[in-house]
Amino acid sequence: MLQPLSSSDRLSLIIEMAPRRERIVDVGTDHGHVAAALGAIASEREHHRLPARTDVTRVVADGLRGHKDVQLAVLTGMGPKLILAILDNASPPEEILVHAPQHTHVLRYGLAQRGWKVQREGLAPENGKYAEVIHLKPGTEKASGYTLGFGPTLESHPWAKEHATDLLNGWTRLLHDAPEGTRPHKEAQGWIEWLSAFKAKSTG
Repeated sequence: MLQPLSSSDRLSLIIEMAPRRERIVDVGTDHGHVAAALGAIASEREHHRLPARTDVTRVVADGLRGHKDVQLAVLTGMGPKLILAILDNASPPEEILVHAPQHTHVLRYGLAQRGWKVQREGLAPENGKYAEVIHLKPGTEKASGYTLGFGPTLESHPWAKEHATDLLNGWTRLLHDAPEGTRPHKEAQGWIEWLSAFKAKSTG
């Protein structure tokens, strides 16, 4: 497995991590910056959302529906449930590059359950936190539990401790907000315990 990558911003990290393939689809392309850099098809669900630029091939499609023989699907800037739904409702691409602004652990678990294996991961500072970008191929993911949720290769990332601190702060806020005994409260307790142990190990 390749070493995890770092970048000063998320878009640069996505472009750097994306394998160069002949047929790439950038789903939810937004301004089309990534599509232009990768020579990808810029895809949006509604016509008015397509970028006003002529240096990319623009198409209207519902996720990956209608796209055939996709070698790499770029699914970034959307929630875990939407990414998983897009993959569930189309022919599977050969590879995927994904990023979810929040709840990346949910995305990792869902992808592993669907037969996707992490190939490479990266971090980029974004809005006071770290954006996670993940490259996956079909396969059996060996990592599980909190290691999978945090990122199988991110434990060795130079920014791992800082990233763990950000996640720990988020789970601590949830612990205080969620009623005791509820599933979110118990989940927060588990993550706080694991992240605290990980930080202690990283410091030692």
